[in-house]
Amino acid sequence: MGLSLINQMAQEYTLELDSLCNTVLNVNENIQAVSVINKQGRAVHKIARTGTGLPMQEQENEMLLMQAAITISMGRDFDEPLGEIGYVHVERKNLSLFSFPIGDYIVLVTSKAAIGSISLARKVATAVRRYKILP
Repeated sequence: MGLSLINQMAQEYTLELDSLCNTVLNVNENIQAVSVINKQGRAVHKIARTGTGLPMQEQENEMLLMQAAITISMGRDFDEPLGEIGYVHVERKNLSLFSFPIGDYIVLVTSKAAIGSISLARKVATAVRRYKILP
């Protein structure tokens, strides 16, 4: 496989992730950021609204991403008897976190707290299902 083909595939992959993140971000104005993370909890892509960064150190942010990955991973242990995870929701005082498994990745959505969580989760899940992340 030539280097130019690899570069082209990487660009297409980035455009697909951009499209996914922007689609989810546009679901609701209360959504602050959308990240795509891998199984190890590392962000492979992120889009955030201006001025909505979390008041955390980089190391704390990495730990938050790892926590989301571990929660989804452990939940998958029960896929056979209980069915696949649709999403995981964590409600905190200052924000809500939603984790949506999609293939080998997780779409992590942060939003303002105290909004219609179930309604928002359903809308985001519908948007996420339209995408198929490349391996």
